[in-house]
Amino acid sequence: MEVIMDNLWERSIPFYNTSIKEITAIFTEYDKHFEILNYFPINVGCRNSNYKVHTNKGYFLLRICPLNDISYKKERTISELFYGYLNIPKLLFVSEDNITQRICLIYEYIYGESIQEMLIQKGKLENSIIIQVAESASYIHNCYITNKGVFDNDYPPFVTWYNLFLEKEIVAERIGKKIKERVKTLIADKKRDLYEIDKYISFTHSDFRPANMLIDKNNSVWIVDWEFSGFGHSLGDIGQFFRYENSFNQKQIRIFQEAYNNSSKRSLPSDWYKLSKLRDLVNPLQMLGAKENLPQKYTDLKDIVLNTLAFFGY
Repeated sequence: MEVIMDNLWERSIPFYNTSIKEITAIFTEYDKHFEILNYFPINVGCRNSNYKVHTNKGYFLLRICPLNDISYKKERTISELFYGYLNIPKLLFVSEDNITQRICLIYEYIYGESIQEMLIQKGKLENSIIIQVAESASYIHNCYITNKGVFDNDYPPFVTWYNLFLEKEIVAERIGKKIKERVKTLIADKKRDLYEIDKYISFTHSDFRPANMLIDKNNSVWIVDWEFSGFGHSLGDIGQFFRYENSFNQKQIRIFQEAYNNSSKRSLPSDWYKLSKLRDLVNPLQMLGAKENLPQKYTDLKDIVLNTLAFFGY
C-alpha cells in the first residue's frame, strides 16, 4: 500500500499572518539598519509560521512560534552546540518581546529544497544524500549534552507506550477495532524487541523526517526544526526517516547502515531496520489521539499503521 507523504497534512496550529510593520519591528530590533523589501509565507509545517524575508542585507528566514511556546529554547541551545559541526541554519536573533506577542526567530536563509520535496518530485534519492543523512544522525546520537535542563525528557519504559495510546477511545474510533487488535497482537509478539529498543537511548532530533532536511545547491544536507529534540530512542529518528519505505531500496538501507556505523561510537543492532519500523509505529498512534479535526492527516496516519502491520506480516 502506498502512503501519501505528510506534505498534505492540515496544520494543528493556524498559520500566523504577519505584516510588513511587524516584520520591520522584529528585524530592526536585531539591527536598526534593516529595510524590509518583501516577504513570502512558507506553507510548510503544522505548528510554526515561517517566512522568507527579503531585506536590504539579503534573505532571511523568520520563524514565528505559537503562543506561549518555549521550544525556542531548544533551538537556541542546538545552535550553540551544533553550528559549525553539523549543517544547521545559523540562528541569528531571538525576539522574546515584540508586537506579535510571540517568540520570533531570525535564521540565515538556506537556498534549497527539502528531501521530502525531492522524493515527491523524483521518487528517490541519490546515495550521497543517504550517506549524509546517516552521518548526521550518527553525529546527533553521539553528541554528549551537558545542558539537560532544556531537554529534560523522562519517559516510562517503551513497552508501556502502545497501550497508552491504543486505549484512547478516539484512536480506536479513527483506526477501527480490527486494526487496533492487529496492533496489539503485533506488540504482544514483539515484546522482546520493545525492550531492545530501550537499550538505544541518546540525544535525538525527534522529528527526523525528510521534510526537516534541506538539500542546498552543493547537494549538502541541512537538518532543521529542532523543536522536539531531546533524549530518546535513536532508532526513533531512523524510523522516521525511513517511514515511507517505498522511497528507498535495499542497497540504500545497507548504505545508511554502513555510513552510520562508520561514524558512530556505537553500531546499530543487526536488526536495526525492523526495530526502527517498530519504534516508529508508536508515532502515528500518538498523533491519532489529538483533539483537532484533521481528516487528511488521520487518514494518512491510519495508512502508516496499516503499512507497518503489512511490513511485519500482521
